[in-house]
Amino acid sequence: MRFLVRFENRREASPASGKQLSKTAYDKIHAFGADLGNVRVSSSAIELDLLLDSKDRLQESLKTLESQIGPVLTLRKLDVPSPPIAKREAVKLGLELFNQERYWESHEALESAWKTTTGDEKEILQGLILVAAALVHWQKNEKQVTLSVIKRARGKLEPYSKDYFGVDLARLTGRLDAILDAERPEFFKLDSGL
Repeated sequence: MRFLVRFENRREASPASGKQLSKTAYDKIHAFGADLGNVRVSSSAIELDLLLDSKDRLQESLKTLESQIGPVLTLRKLDVPSPPIAKREAVKLGLELFNQERYWESHEALESAWKTTTGDEKEILQGLILVAAALVHWQKNEKQVTLSVIKRARGKLEPYSKDYFGVDLARLTGRLDAILDAERPEFFKLDSGL
């Protein structure tokens, strides 16, 4: 069984803390037959994949992790297919998740909308998906991968200067340029009117 668990980032952990957090957490829960994957750190949360042989071990694993990391913010089972969602709702959800620094989930929601689009809209969504994917890599402290993916996202978004669901694409492209010029990734919110 696989769960996405988000914990409050009470100790001001940064992406650079991810490896140590992963080791500390794993050392505490492996006795329960649990494993961890994909530890990601944002300014407000620490999220990880929790892998269990049995759901019976979920509560004790969560309690142990909470004592090491902080309170659980969200828990989501990943072994089940997501229900279908209309394109408009998927985009709105993806942008809301992005602004909560839930980049992996944002990527997933935007991708479900992308699958139903064509033309310019498909390109814009792919650019937004790449921005979310880049910031997933930044949550894992993978600077060079982050910058590389931001560069690809910028290339997808550069031809568009209009608003898309309240996101000023020209302003977003400018922000991506600033990150690339400084070679310093950062978390940010999209200026959507949602």
